[in-house]
Amino acid sequence: MDNKNMTAQSDEEIINHDQFEDMRDLLEEDFADLIQVYITDSHQRVIMLRIAQQENDNANGFESAHALKGASANLGTTQVVRLCMQLQERCRDRLISEQADLIEEIAIALQQAEQEIYKRLGQ
Repeated sequence: MDNKNMTAQSDEEIINHDQFEDMRDLLEEDFADLIQVYITDSHQRVIMLRIAQQENDNANGFESAHALKGASANLGTTQVVRLCMQLQERCRDRLISEQADLIEEIAIALQQAEQEIYKRLGQ
């Protein structure tokens, strides 16, 4: 029992349970489609973030981070949201060229969120 509670708590850091379940309840049978779109789009956004970082393109970096943050907030993927907010701040300060590590943290957080989503969907 205690072990399950510990697991639930560590899961909570990756995905906000209430937010995720609210969205699942709201969308019902369309939820699986939303998940697929989110995962596909998110991977594309990470690629765009890497390109923006390499090209020192703060405007596109900000836009990509903002879009990823919004989509992630809908599903309650809290780590991704937090990291995207940090990246947006760095882009505002025109520091995207120095953010390769943060972008990789976003990619890893996204991968963890994806694994957690599939676990919750029983896939």
